[in-house]
Parts: sequence; C-alpha cells; structure tokens
Amino acid sequence: MVILLLFTELKVKPMSTFSKRRLFLKLAGLSSLGLISYSYFRGIRMPPLMWEPSDISATTEYDGISIQGIDLIKTHRQVIKNVDVAFRAYTPNPSLTIDSIKKNTIRLSVNNIHSDAAFEYDPNSNVQISETVNGITRDIELNFTEPATIHLAWKLSDKTKYRFASIGDTGGSQELAWAIQRANDLGAEFLLHLGDFNYQDSDYASAITIFNKAPIPCYVSIGNHDFHDNGIQYQQFLNDIGPLNYQFSIGKTRFVNLDTAASTLPYSSGFRGKLMQKLIAEKNRYATTIAFTHRPLYDPEEGSDHDIGSLGERDWLVKSLKNANITTLLSGHIHIFHRRNFDGIDNIIVGQGLGHQDLITNSDYSKIAIGKVNISGDVEFEFMPLSMPLEMHCHPRTDVVKESLVNAKHADLIQSITSICNDA
Repeated sequence: MVILLLFTELKVKPMSTFSKRRLFLKLAGLSSLGLISYSYFRGIRMPPLMWEPSDISATTEYDGISIQGIDLIKTHRQVIKNVDVAFRAYTPNPSLTIDSIKKNTIRLSVNNIHSDAAFEYDPNSNVQISETVNGITRDIELNFTEPATIHLAWKLSDKTKYRFASIGDTGGSQELAWAIQRANDLGAEFLLHLGDFNYQDSDYASAITIFNKAPIPCYVSIGNHDFHDNGIQYQQFLNDIGPLNYQFSIGKTRFVNLDTAASTLPYSSGFRGKLMQKLIAEKNRYATTIAFTHRPLYDPEEGSDHDIGSLGERDWLVKSLKNANITTLLSGHIHIFHRRNFDGIDNIIVGQGLGHQDLITNSDYSKIAIGKVNISGDVEFEFMPLSMPLEMHCHPRTDVVKESLVNAKHADLIQSITSICNDA
C-alpha cells in the first residue's frame, strides 16, 4: 500500500520540491519501518478504507418497539434521565419511523435539531404524541394505545437568506464553547466544525457535551486528532457525533462533509467514494455546493506539508470536486487563516479555533468564517474576528505560546492574562 502511494506521489511531483521529511519517508516506504513512519507522520488511514468501520445506522429496538431513523444516529452517551432512546441529527431534516407491536410508551430525545424546525407527524394516528423543545434538543413521548406505526419528521424551512459559520481546531473545552457562541452571536443558523476537537484526554467527552448543549446545530468533520489520539477512535466519533461523509441542503445550497482525516488508498473507495459518485451524478441539482473537511489542499508555508497528505489523493479530490461542480472547500488542520484558489477550488483555511494567533500577533487576529447565502443560493464569505476573551487562554495548552512571548512587545498582554488566570 505504501509503495503504491509513494510511486503515485513521485510521478505527480518533482522530487526536488519535497520537504526533507517527506523525502525521507518516501525512501523509507519500502520497509515495514517505513510504513510505520509514514503512517505516523502523514496519517495513513488505519484501518484503510476497504476495512473502514461500517456505516452507522439509527435502527434500534426497544421493548417491542422498532425504530428506524434517517439522518440520525443512535447515540452512545450516558443514560439520560427520563429518556429511553437518544438520537443525534446530522442534517437539518431528520426523521423517525416507529412501529410498536403492542400498547406501549416510549420517551425519545433527538439532539442537534434547529430551534426553528417544525415537528411533523400524522395527527390522526392512534398514537398520543407530545414534544418539548429545549434549545436544539427535542424530547418526545409517544403513547401507543394499540399496535401502530408512526412517522415523525423535523423540517427546517427552506430559508431564502441565512448565515452559517465555519471554524476548526478548537479542542473540546472552553475554546470550542466560545467558537459556537461566537457563531451564534454573529447570526449563524448552524456551525460547520472543521475537525480537531480532541487534543487531550478529556476533550472527547467535553466536546460531546458542548455540541449537545450548543445554541445552534453543529455539523462536524472528523479531524486527525479526532480519530487516532490515544488509539483508533473512529467508533467513538460514529457513536456520538455522526458519519464521516454525508450531505444536506437548505434551499438551493448544498453542504458536503468529506473525510480527509487521513490519507487513503484507493482514493475513491469507501463511503467517501460512494458519496462523491452521488455528488457528481447530482451536480446540476443545486445552485451552490459548499464542501467542508479537515485537511486543506495546500500548505502556504514553504517546505511544510500540513496538507491533505497524499498528492495523488489531493489531485483525485480536486478533480472529483470540479466534476461535481463544487468550487469551494472549507478546511482546518493548519492553525491559521488563509485563502487560495487551488486549481479552480476556492480553498479557505479557518483553523484558528484556539485563538492562539491573537496572542502571537497581540491583536484580535483569529478569524471565524461566516457564509452569507442569498435568495439564489449563492454564498459570499466574510471573515469576522473570533474575539476570544483572554480568560479562554487560562489553559495548559496555551502555556508554550505564552512562554514564547515573554518580551517587551507582549509584556502587557502576558501580564493581563496571568492576572486573569490567577483570579480565576
């Protein structure tokens, strides 16, 4: 697998332009040690796509009741009080079909539903239904007075004009909570999270709680730290966040979540490949499609390689996006803001979710992307300050940044942060 990947990369790019690290790994690729090294540094997917985790399903059984969900996952969170089965939506318009073979009562919780989404069901059914709205969570109780089948759906109206936000690399603590709140304050209807909410042992659990209690729905792309830190963690993402590849639409605009957390072979295999085939087949159905993913197509720093990884995979992705009439790709992974037209794709890097560049530049520098959708479905972007409060930097992962800034230029800033953190 590694030999094929290295051969492909050597064909598509002259050796003289490789970084020293990349060249070393290419030469090491003929050995098992090379496979380990390449996997570590460049992130080859383990397991590879042909053995990737099964696609998730919201089909479940509970006390004689069969439940089939669409655009939902049955979550594996800790037991929620007074809830029998919990779900999380990964599109704005999920639905449930519930079939009871006997007289019964069931209590459901469905998270990540927009507060404006309408609850739809057949009022003439022999099922007593009540719904309680709690932010982005819907609690539903169904009382089956006899065997019956009921279809439930949530529909977000096709808004003619709306905003959405996008940012990545937040970690799973207070910075994530701030980024979501900032998106909400800027009028975003939802957030596209570009991956890497998991930087430390407690981040996964913390991030899931923050996502579940967010003021707006969050649709999350898996990052490299979200699947391999402290072991292979695909299943935890699938169980609590959602699938790795999917699409949804609001009005005339389509949004596509693509998994680039690790390099893959074959490039077009797995669920991502199947989704890309569908996107190409439906390329003329929407006015605009916005793709979002973790790793960018390029790294603006000369000699660095924090990009999508395999050059062959990058070129396949660019070609596939263009074949699907997708010309905008939102990415994170690199903790900067940058924008470039890369071979016809408008690749926007918004990876400043930790706000560290505010400290480095001693200014309100870190950005969050705001997409403004018009009545035609077209999207215009503006890049607003993340405006992260100084108290958000009272965290051990910021210490290395702060220690590097102890000089006259940043002295007042560091003193202010130290004072705030001491008082916290």
